[in-house]
Amino acid sequence: MENIINYYYNLYPNELNKMYNGFYFAINGYKFLLIELILPKSHILDIYEKLTKNNIGFYIIILNKDNNPVSNFDNKEYILFQINGNDKEILKFEEQIYISSKSDVNWGKLWSERIDYYEIQINELAQDKRIVLESIYYYIGLAENAISIANKYKNINENESIIQHYRMNVPIKKGDYFNPGNMLSDVFIRNIVEYIKNSFFCEKKEDEYYLEYIKSFNYTESSANLLLARLLYPTYYFDIFDEIILNDKDEDELIFIINLCYDFENLIIKIYDLLQKKYPILNIDWIRKRTINLLQ
Repeated sequence: MENIINYYYNLYPNELNKMYNGFYFAINGYKFLLIELILPKSHILDIYEKLTKNNIGFYIIILNKDNNPVSNFDNKEYILFQINGNDKEILKFEEQIYISSKSDVNWGKLWSERIDYYEIQINELAQDKRIVLESIYYYIGLAENAISIANKYKNINENESIIQHYRMNVPIKKGDYFNPGNMLSDVFIRNIVEYIKNSFFCEKKEDEYYLEYIKSFNYTESSANLLLARLLYPTYYFDIFDEIILNDKDEDELIFIINLCYDFENLIIKIYDLLQKKYPILNIDWIRKRTINLLQ
């Protein structure tokens, strides 16, 4: 990474830190973040333009030596940002952004492709990983439930499509939240659910806290069902699985998640019950049965 920063930007940091899904460094009191693009550059530049038009300048693109926003190195693309604010500060609720941004994300198709990929990885690279083999098919089952809902509600209402985030780490630092590299166009419930999932496993607040949080928003039939779908899809498990397979993370990292699986199931059931009282929610047989047993 230092070669990219030296060559393209004529900057020579003393130290690089992995942070905010990129490489963070400071020079003479100025803070920078170099990110590798995981989506086409047109996507992130469009998001950046929307932020700029809405006077959100927490991250400022630094042009490279060729006067371009994107730098190419080893068949990968990078953007360097200057951070214009206190990136460690915790985001306040009223500082959240709501910027319209049309989305063509097809969750059902995307998730189905991911499951196919995971099954290949299991067969080729995970046969010696006992914890993975004993747990992953449970989470694939949750994902298949999510896919069945997403496939029915794949037409996104433009009024419900805004700038969202890939992940919502807690506590939510401004450096994460305002990072254009952590943004995409999607249904507004994405942030809600990703926050709940991350908070549940990192903070473990009472279930009532998450129910009240969900009740603070208005939904349509489509967004209410997609909220349930995204809640079911276990990003929290698959993110760790990816690290185990790709970066040799210890599979013991999964144990904490696995030990909370039934607690999280109970939260899903309570949220399902909350939503189905107001919206037509697609029936998932095991959730309906568990709802009757848990809440009777």
